[in-house]
Parts: sequence; structure tokens; C-alpha cells
Amino acid sequence: MIGFILCSVSLAALVQNPGPLLQLLATPAALAIGLTIMLASLLAGYFKKVSTTIWHDGFATSCLLIWYAYWQPQFNADAPMFFFFPLYFALLTSIVTLTLINKSEYFDQESVIYLRSLEKGTRLNICFFVALVLVSLLITRHYTLYPIAMTLFIVRHVLISCLEIIDS
Repeated sequence: MIGFILCSVSLAALVQNPGPLLQLLATPAALAIGLTIMLASLLAGYFKKVSTTIWHDGFATSCLLIWYAYWQPQFNADAPMFFFFPLYFALLTSIVTLTLINKSEYFDQESVIYLRSLEKGTRLNICFFVALVLVSLLITRHYTLYPIAMTLFIVRHVLISCLEIIDS
């Protein structure tokens, strides 16, 4: 999810150094672009036209754009969440990518069995986490709901990506 990491870091940098580009990200046009990318990512993932990593990256990146475009007008321009949440997403995604996804081919057999049982035992598939992220985008009163939902989406992405690498 390199695109998501780069967009998260870019958004955090833009929020710290406001300029005309940051104002463009809070417009209805940016919201429409985010919704279009989200829909395209979800459809590409549903019809299996692109890999899981690509559609997850597109979905997460578009959610970040939608989150900022939809939430920024409802909060102060200097609200710390617009700086810290993107940094948190970038750090979390970078760490799990480097430590888990990139090393998944070296997992021992016990770990692989545990991952498979965790994946089978979890009744919550990726559709649940996508829906949770979408609902959390709409609920602006609970500003920590979106980061929690996105964290769960990232964790589920790690599980799926690790198993895909192990299976290939």
C-alpha cells in the first residue's frame, strides 16, 4: 500500500504547511474524485480485475481523500487530527508492510497454520471492514471511529496479503 503511505505523508505535510493545494483537497470536486476512485477500486476488487494489494491501496487512498474533503469543513483548519491521523496511518502501514508482509515468505509452518485458522475462523470478511470504513466516514461526531476502522482494515489487509504471498 505504497500509494496510501505516500498520500498519508503528503497530507500530513500539506496540513503542516497550508497552501492552495490543501484548499483544493477540501472542495466538493476532491470529494467526487475520491468517491470515483473508491468505486473503481471496489469494483476492480470485486470483479478481481486487479490484485488485492492494488484495490486495497486504491480504496484506502480514496478514503483518506474523502475523509479530508468531507471532514475538514466541519472542523477547524488547524485540527491536530488532520496531521496526526495521516502520520499514524503511514507509520502503521509502513511497519506492518516491512515487518510482516515482506517477511511472510519466511514464516514457519506453525505461523502459517495459525494465520490460516485465523482467516477461516474470522467470520468478518473484507466486506465487513470496507463497510465499517465507509460508515465511519459518515459519522463525524466520533472522530476516532475512522482511524479505528482504517486500522482494522489495514490489519485485515496484512492477513490477506501474507496468505497470498505464502500461497504463491
